[in-house]
Amino acid sequence: MRERLVISVAGKGGVGKTTISALLTRVITEMTKRSLLVVDADPVMNLPRALGVEVPLTVGDIASNLRKSIDEGSIGGAVTKQDILEGEIFESLVEGDKFDFLAMGRTEGEGCYCYVNRLLTQIIDTLSANYEITLLDMTAGLEHLSRRTNRNVDILIIVVDPSRAAYEAALRIRDLAKEVHIDFKKIIIIGNRFPQGMEQELESRLEEQSLTLIGMIPHDEELAKVNYLGTPLTELTPDSPALKAAEVIAEKLGLLSEVTLLKLLGTTE
Repeated sequence: MRERLVISVAGKGGVGKTTISALLTRVITEMTKRSLLVVDADPVMNLPRALGVEVPLTVGDIASNLRKSIDEGSIGGAVTKQDILEGEIFESLVEGDKFDFLAMGRTEGEGCYCYVNRLLTQIIDTLSANYEITLLDMTAGLEHLSRRTNRNVDILIIVVDPSRAAYEAALRIRDLAKEVHIDFKKIIIIGNRFPQGMEQELESRLEEQSLTLIGMIPHDEELAKVNYLGTPLTELTPDSPALKAAEVIAEKLGLLSEVTLLKLLGTTE
């Protein structure tokens, strides 16, 4: 049986997490036959557009509907609320030819996403066992770590752009993961939209913090146009510099072969 990998993409808001998640999804599905679950864990939900996926129902929708049913007293005692939620969330999976998709969304009304985050964590734990790769596009910032949505992630990818704020956010994410005792097997960095020639400088700075730069996504005019028009990244041509860079990163991660990064590092059996 092939190794099961759970990969999470995190970072400061606006650094390009969704773009990189979409690029990796395209590379994995076009260059391998591995089963893939893609999860948009960001309530803003930009990933469906980037992948050309229609999402009729989100985890947040399901949670809101259940709350209404409880308030109205329309749920009997024979079935637990957890059983209802799990059944409906499994049914909300968007099953595609190349990958399956699950969207977190948000609950109705004001308040935090604690309840939906908790549900998402439980469901991902169950669902990910059925896929060779699970890829999560996380919400911006640090809340998902403090709420432990990343509990069983193998590889944490932190995206940074050429700003001090993005770099410092990467360090805070790394440090918070340690504070809340999330034991990622590997934390790596992807640089996005850096000017040509800055890779060595970024790599050196990260090495001082014991962080690994696995690759850079360059500025890509074609990608910028696709993002501006709101068309899926499936519209990118094979010659797209960003897509080619994503292929190199996926290869380094071992997503395109039987030997994953974790096996190369001796962190899995």
